[in-house]
Parts: sequence; C-alpha cells; structure tokens
Amino acid sequence: MTVAKTRTRTLLGVPVPVALFFLGILLPPEVSLTVGGLRFSGYRVVLIIAFIPMFYMLISGKRTKINIFDCLVFGHSIWATLSLIKWGGVQQGIESGGIYTIECAGAYLLGRLYIRSIEDFTAFAKAYVGVVCFLLLFTVPESLTAIHFIRDTFAAALGGPGAPYIDPRMGIERAFGPFDHPILYGVFSASAFSMAYFVVADRRFMNISGMARVIGVVVATFLSASGGPYLVLIMQMFVAAWERVLYGIVGRWRMLLGLFGLTYLAIDVLSNRTPFHVFVTYLTFSTHSAYNRILLWNYGTAEVARHPIFGVGLGDWVRPVWMSDSMDNFWLLIAMRYGMPAWFMLFGLLIGLVYVVGRKKKLPQNWQRARHAWAFTLFGISVVACTVHLWNALFVLFMFLIGCGVWMADTKPETARKSSALKRMLPAMPRRRVPLF
Repeated sequence: MTVAKTRTRTLLGVPVPVALFFLGILLPPEVSLTVGGLRFSGYRVVLIIAFIPMFYMLISGKRTKINIFDCLVFGHSIWATLSLIKWGGVQQGIESGGIYTIECAGAYLLGRLYIRSIEDFTAFAKAYVGVVCFLLLFTVPESLTAIHFIRDTFAAALGGPGAPYIDPRMGIERAFGPFDHPILYGVFSASAFSMAYFVVADRRFMNISGMARVIGVVVATFLSASGGPYLVLIMQMFVAAWERVLYGIVGRWRMLLGLFGLTYLAIDVLSNRTPFHVFVTYLTFSTHSAYNRILLWNYGTAEVARHPIFGVGLGDWVRPVWMSDSMDNFWLLIAMRYGMPAWFMLFGLLIGLVYVVGRKKKLPQNWQRARHAWAFTLFGISVVACTVHLWNALFVLFMFLIGCGVWMADTKPETARKSSALKRMLPAMPRRRVPLF
C-alpha cells in the first residue's frame, strides 16, 4: 500500500488543517464562545468544520483505506454516545455524544488523514517543538512574575476572569501559557520531548541546535511545576535512554516489558501496599494528592463494577460527601463514564497500533526515529493518564497523536526503503526531465 502525501501545506510544511487545529489549541479559554450550553473553543470549531469532509475522505478511500483502528475509534465513539443516551436521554446523549465524537474521532482523523508520510511527520514534529520553545517567551516571565501574560491579555481584551490563582511550587509560579491549567501546559510541553530528541536533534548529542530545543522542552515542562508533566518527561527519557544504551540488541523491548513485570511483582510481594498505591505515593507532589488518588481508584473501580457495560454517563458517582467529583485518572474515568467496552476499544486502539507499528522491520533510520518519537510520546502520556485526566485540549492532542502514527502501520517496509533510496538519488540526477518509470 502506498502512502498518500499531503499537498496543501503552510510555509512551515505543516498541512493547513493541522496548523489551524494547533492554532485552536493555543487559543486561551477566554477566546471560547458558549452557545446553548456548548462551549466552542478554537480547536473544537476546526474539528466541527473539518469532520464531515474528513469522514468522507476516509470512507471514499481518496487518501487511505479504512482499517481496524478506524473501526475501533468509531466503535468507541458510538458506544460512548450510547452510554450518554442511556444516562441523559436521546437529546442530551446525542448532544454530548456528538461533541465527544467530534473531539475523539475528529482529532484522530486529522492526524490519520493529514500526516501520511515521513515528510509530514517530520514537519509536524519540528513545528510542534518550535511552538513549545516559542511559548517560553511568555511562560518564563510568567513563572517569575506571576503575571499570566497570554491569558490575562485575552481576558482584558475579551472579558473573563483570566487565569485563576494557584499556589506556587518550588519557588516559582506555575505557568499556564494559553491553557486552562498548568498541568495541560506541562503535558503539552513534555509530549514534545521525544520529537525534539529523535526528529529535531536526530538523536545526536552534537546537534547543538536540536539539543537546544530538547532543553527548551525540558524547561517548559519544569515551569508547569506539576507532577503529571514531570512523569510524562521522565517516562520518555527512560525509554529513550533504554533505546540508546541497548541499541542493536535483539529483544530489548521484551526485556523492558519483563523488567516492568518483575518490578510490579517485587513491589506486590515486598510491600504491604498494592503496586498502584506505591506508584501513586511516590509520583505525586504531596501525601494529600496521593491519598486522594487512592480514594478515587477505590471508589471509581467500585462504580465500574456496578455499571460495567454502559457506565454512569455524565451522572454522579458514589463517594463520600466530602470528596470532589474531579476524577484524576483518565483511563478509570473512561471505564466509569462509558463502560468497559468503550475502555477496551480505546485501549485496544492504542496498544494494537503501537504493536503493529513496532513490528515493522528494516525501516530506514529516519523512519525508525519517527517511530520512536511517536511511540515514546504516547507511552509517556498513557502512563501519566493513570494519575491525571486528559481533558479539553489535552484529550484532542492525545487522539491526534494516536492518529499521527497510522501512516507507519499502513506503509510496507519495501515502500519505505524505496522512498529513502529515491531521495538519496535525486540530488545527483540531472535537472532535465527524466521519466522515472
């Protein structure tokens, strides 16, 4: 199967719909408009406008063919809509389920249909890292002065409360950037680490310009002063170090899975707490946060056991009266809200796609680096999703990043090698028109 190349591009080489989508993500919440109880943020407007054309492109086969991963995305969205209908009736369910489908399937389709080649992915990775580094111009002074330059400026111009007050940590103010919360800014920044290291810096420490951007991503993540983003960064650094140290060793990823399994068993045997409790305790900033997440896990899993098929929708869930309804666990919330079938489809999409892409053999070096950048980014976000909720801009970014890797699953190794060899030959060819086939 050949890989279709995107033709419509901006000056940065990024497809126009992708550029508009990221611009929408970077617009602060003060820019959003609420109509009839529905909030229309920048990225949501882009996805609403693009959804029908993208769906037509998918089913018509103009850009690519439908595969099992597309079916899992739409299956998940349909099941979530059915859960919401069961909870709030047809009108409420279709309203909320429609928006969820547009954000979930729409963001996935955007990455699926507009990132279709190594050139597309490389251009996107460079633009993403560039945006994270550019935002430092605003978030560094924000952390030092407690003035939220982006959000406060838009609030003054358009109205709205601006960024809420959050207690500082580690001697700095927690940077919001253009996002709803420092956690969102931190995860957005940390998610660019693997792309900066593997694509922008080409995995070379002596690439000064590329490594400067890697450091910029690290600094941006630090300014959020949030445990979740730090964990995203640490997880990516760990697997990147594993890949570098054991490069060329067959079975190194099976060894890593085995190490994770042994660590889990060791904690389970040697500790008087469950591995989940130990994990949460040591990867949060405070004992209060750890205790709260443990309670969320206990009451949340009990709710899933009571409503395993369709979940509770947007309804309330059983918990002590003094507990907040905020669920700081994305994976648990999906199961609790939409039921286990929806959870299995979303988790199966992620694991299945990473497995298929990881099984590709004899890919060119730049394709391998792109694969590592994509897979390690999703690994970091997926792990931290056990301790934070992926909401608003972070959720659509997650689904978009999943869709960004489908082109690697579609591509045959022979196509990749021929494409790479052709690119090496072209500069040496004469400039006259020569038929290639």
